[in-house]
Amino acid sequence: MKHTLAFVLAMCLSFAVVSIGKPAYGYPITDVDGNVYKTVKINGQVWMARNLNVSHYRNGDPIRHAATPAEWVDAARKKEGAWCYYRNRSGDGEVYGKLYNWYAVNDPRGLAPEGWRIPSDKDWEHLAGTFGGKLFAASNLKAASFWPLPCKPVTGRTGFCALPGGYRRNDGRFFYKGMNGLFWTSTVFVRGYAWFRNMSGRNSFLFRNDTCMENGLSVRCVKES
Repeated sequence: MKHTLAFVLAMCLSFAVVSIGKPAYGYPITDVDGNVYKTVKINGQVWMARNLNVSHYRNGDPIRHAATPAEWVDAARKKEGAWCYYRNRSGDGEVYGKLYNWYAVNDPRGLAPEGWRIPSDKDWEHLAGTFGGKLFAASNLKAASFWPLPCKPVTGRTGFCALPGGYRRNDGRFFYKGMNGLFWTSTVFVRGYAWFRNMSGRNSFLFRNDTCMENGLSVRCVKES
């Protein structure tokens, strides 16, 4: 009975938050390449409302474009930051952004625009807690389209607009575009691995897991406090 009550209360909290009204958009921001991003305010944080699509670090240095599997593996071997488009289709970049390995995320030259940062594990925990925790958060964060049935986001009115951009494995192969959205955190788990968040087309969960730093995932940025 206690577990049932907790589930009902969490469900009510999840839907109560999103029933407030329209998304609270902030001021757009521009990265070093001139890409413009909508921003959205959620429970004291300001997030990008689309995936990062930059090809230079904040100081203007280029991020390595590792298109082929051999280039992707070489960047990982050297612990060098790298990006690519899913299956190297540049036309997808405007919608899904780029995929980055964690070495780009962690580069001291700065992947995020000035005044912004790659969200930490705690930043994502705070975001999930806004919607009753990881069981319901993805339903509130997914974009209103792009996701497959049966789990299109019926409550996703926050403006976060998470997309199922898939990922690139450390061997250079691509997986799960159109089904999963995987997002880096800046937080190390153990040597060679970092925390990330995963949203699936199959459910409303915002999964927390660790993955190899050599993999290529999407990136959202959060505004510095």
